[in-house]
Formats: sequence, C-alpha cells, structure tokens
Amino acid sequence: MVNRIGGLISGMDIDAIVKKMMTAQRAPLDKLFQKKQTAEWQRDAYRSVNTKIRTFDTYLADNLVLKGFNSKTATSSNSKLVDATATGNASGTINIEEVSQLAVAGRLVGAQKNATGSTKLSDLGVTASTIDIKAIQDNGILASEATKIDIMADMTVDQFINKVNTSNAGVTAIFENGRFSFTAKNTGDVKGGEEIELVGADALGFASTDNVQKTEGKNAIFTVNGISTERTSNSFSISGYNVTLKETFDQGTAVAINSTSNVDEMVDKVKDFVKTYNGFVKDLMDQTNEPRYRDFPPLTDEQRKELPESEVKLWDEKAKSGLLSRDSILRDGLSNMRSLLYQSNPAVEDSNYNTLYKIGITTTKDYKDGGMLEIDEEKLRKALTENPDAVEQLLTSTGDKNGTVTKVNPNTGMEEISAADTRGFVKKLRDSLDSFKLVIEGKAGRANMSDETFSIGRDLKETNERMDNLKRRLEMVEQMYWNQFTAMEKAINRANEQSSIFMQGQ
Repeated sequence: MVNRIGGLISGMDIDAIVKKMMTAQRAPLDKLFQKKQTAEWQRDAYRSVNTKIRTFDTYLADNLVLKGFNSKTATSSNSKLVDATATGNASGTINIEEVSQLAVAGRLVGAQKNATGSTKLSDLGVTASTIDIKAIQDNGILASEATKIDIMADMTVDQFINKVNTSNAGVTAIFENGRFSFTAKNTGDVKGGEEIELVGADALGFASTDNVQKTEGKNAIFTVNGISTERTSNSFSISGYNVTLKETFDQGTAVAINSTSNVDEMVDKVKDFVKTYNGFVKDLMDQTNEPRYRDFPPLTDEQRKELPESEVKLWDEKAKSGLLSRDSILRDGLSNMRSLLYQSNPAVEDSNYNTLYKIGITTTKDYKDGGMLEIDEEKLRKALTENPDAVEQLLTSTGDKNGTVTKVNPNTGMEEISAADTRGFVKKLRDSLDSFKLVIEGKAGRANMSDETFSIGRDLKETNERMDNLKRRLEMVEQMYWNQFTAMEKAINRANEQSSIFMQGQ
C-alpha cells in the first residue's frame, strides 16, 4: 500500500478532504445498507406473523379440537349406586338394571416372616438378583413381560417395597405385621390365568401356596339396557358416558343415566374463540394499516454516531413502521379467512344450523374491522339448546375437503351422492392458517432455512454480494485519491527543494 502523506508539505488536511470526497462515493453503499436493513426487518416482521399464526392454531387445537366443543352434563337417578359423567358424544339414556358383582383386584399375601422394615432381604434368605413381577393390565390381560425389580446388596424390606411401588410393575406392595402383600393396580379377572405372578420371591413368604393368601380378581358383572355384560373395571365408558359402578343391586332397582347439554359452557367457548380470533385479525389488520414513513430510512452506523440516543430511538420507530403496510400476503390471508365465515357445511343435516350466521356468529358491520366477529348470544343459545350436535358438527367436525354427502332427491325420492367439502369451520380455518403460514415461509423463510430457499433471503444474498463488490471498488477509489494527493505532496516538496537550491545559487 502506498504511504499516505497527510498534508505535511502542502498544509492541507488531506484526511478530511478524502473523507469528504468518499462520502459522496459511499452514498450507493449506504443505500444498499438501508435496503438490506429494511429487508431484514421485514423478514423478521413476517416471521413474527407466522409465530402468531402458530400460536392461534395451537389455541384452536387445544381448546376446540382436543378438548372438544360439545359439553354435556350427566345425571344419574341414583348416584350412590352408579355415578356418571358425560362426554360431548353422550347420547340417549342408558339403564343399569342390575349389578351382580363389582370388579375386584387380585392380591397375594405371603406367609408370616420374622422381619421389620429395616430387615435386610439377604437376612430373609433372598439370593436372587431380581424379583420378577407380572400383573393384570387395564385390558384384562396379564402383562407379557415381567417387570424386574433389582435386588441390591444390603437392600432392606422398606427399600424393596418403595422400589416396587415406584416401578411399572402394576402392583401396590406393602409390608405389615411381618407379611408382604402385592395387590394388582388394575381390577379384573384374567380368564384362565393369574392376576399376579411372582418369580424369585419365595424367601418373602411365597414359596408354598399353602401359606399364601390369594384373592382372585373379579370382573364387574351387570346388565345395561337389557344386555348382560362384564368389564374388568368398575369404571368404564359406554355410549359417551363415563360410568362408575359403586355398589351391587338386584333387578328392580334400575339406575337411569342421561345427559343434558351445558349451554353456558359452550357459549363461553364460542365467546373465547371469537375474542381470540378478533385479537388475531386486529393484530394483522393493524400491521397492514400501519403508516410507512419513507423519509425515515434505516440509519447507517455513521448517522447513529451523530445523533443523540433519544433521537435514534424515535428515528428507528419511524423507520420500522409500516414494514407490512398494505401487504398483499397478509391481506390475502385475512381475505381467505373471511371467506370461510360465509360457507355452509352440506354435511350438517339440519339446514337451520349449517352456516355460522344461522347460529348467531357474524362479521361486524364496520368493514374497517377486517372481518372481525360478533355474536348474537340469544340466537347462539337457541341453536345450542335445540341442536347442539349440529352446532358442534358445523364448528368442529373433521370432515374432508374432498368428501361426499348423501341426500334424498325431492323429485325422485332417491338417494344421491355428491361431492362436498364436509370440514367443520375450525378445520377449514386451521387449513387456511397452514396455507397462510406456508406462503409467508416462501417469502421470509424460517430461522433454520438457508437464504436461497425463500424470496427475501435471495434478495439479501444478492444485496450482500453487491455491497461486497462496492466495498472493494470504494477501497480502490480511496486509494486512488490518496495516491493523487501523495503525488501532489511529493511534487510540492520537489518544487520547494528546487526553489531552495535556486535561492541559494543567487
């Protein structure tokens, strides 16, 4: 690199002159920097929208899909004998007409041992390295593989009991009054087999069956709606009801179980959904309507140094405003969501409840709201009272975009099958959100995606390449200026020397 002579001969401030000349030369680079910064901010703004889409989708999944929408309350005519709760799928009335036997858990109690909780298993004669336990599972079948309880050196009775109870052996163990007891956690009868099997536990009092107290597991035996049946547990599900048998009783003491829709809870679910939906829509609408201040481009590093921190903060707020103003991706995404609000669901047989507006859910009258929702609570309550199943199907049915419906032709009286989108509103909305998210990813990518795979990333890569090329050119221009001034300084120096020689010769 050529040595820089900073005006020692000419008396000029060469540094300042070159810097000023380079300021004009750097203007295109500053423009590219501002373009890059704006693109990065916009990319991050898009990704923030996608985060909100995922949050909204998770809300829909957790509150309207996994938990279900239809809420029902079960009533038992005698809850002392039979208790019940209802799922959203509970239907009709079930009658438990007789319970001749309750389910009982199998149990093994070993022979008396001269031991306490602090007694070592080795002192009881336990030599096995493991004790294997099999127990009945909740399906009424004995486990195919044993749970191995490792016997450690110097393990005490209490330590062994604790290890069994914290394992997945399927039994509850206790040691009381010198006896070991193992009770199956699941009730029921393993037909033709044992409910509990122990291997390696002879020294614990299970060597001889003569000294072992055995309680056989039993199934619950009862009659429901005229059908005699069994269950391995006293608690089971039937016709959408979760039933618990509490006592035995004879025929003639039938217990009726039915359900009613919990309208208040369902209305609250709809209100919460509308509130969440509107919050999401408003957030995106605010971003598309945010003003864009084009006179406030991103500040360069040099500009930031020249401004007070308070002014930099205000400038940045203006520069970041409106990054997604009038954005077509957000507007199209919101438009697609709005279009779903007016679609009917042909799979809902009761045409009185096959669109949202028929159950009291409509968009606000102010178009500036961007399709936010409002509720006619009286209309919604009426629909939920008269046909909650139809409302549930309209809102949360899974359905199929390329599904079919079968309806009777009023002219011919014949059934006809036709193609139809049978998805419920929430499923359509989630599918729309998924498409929305993918479009944004095509524009702004995700954190773990390379720049080449999305639009803004490719633009950023191109801008970076242009900036690198421009920086190299600017370095050459700056060096050229310095070379010129250095040459000037040397020329002045030579002229001064010649003048000095000339003066000395006179």
